[in-house]
Amino acid sequence: MSDYTSFFLNAKGGLINLECIEISHSNFIKPFRYVRNDTSGITVTHEDGQNYFYEYQLFEVQRSNVTNDIDQVMSITFADTDDALLNAMKNITTNERPVFKYRSYRDDDLTVPMVVIQTLEIASMSKNAQGFVTFEARAPELNSAKTGVTYTLDRFPSLRGIL
Repeated sequence: MSDYTSFFLNAKGGLINLECIEISHSNFIKPFRYVRNDTSGITVTHEDGQNYFYEYQLFEVQRSNVTNDIDQVMSITFADTDDALLNAMKNITTNERPVFKYRSYRDDDLTVPMVVIQTLEIASMSKNAQGFVTFEARAPELNSAKTGVTYTLDRFPSLRGIL
């Protein structure tokens, strides 16, 4: 059973799922790291064994309904956005999209993330009248050229399943 499944099925009542996000870009001086549900900030260990500090920021993460396919989409809404992040996003001058990484930790074990989603790009950003800023992070479009090649069994017989 994975740590994530074990957390929700077997965990004691007092444990908290700490949601952490990281937004980075080659133009940024440093990545922006935020934790949603720890007001004092936390230091966690990433997959590379290094420790990183996540500062508190009020935000909400909504995952797409389908979580078992490769077309992941997450919507991140900040209630009170860090001005440094918004300024950094506005100063991007290349077509390179910012990279979004999501990590989830148990509050009793900050050395190993329960969930890591790290191949998403921020595709869009919007701000509403109340000041909420929403980012949409999605999997990169790797085959967006649409060459027009039709894959048929006559041209590519190896596509046929084994009987």
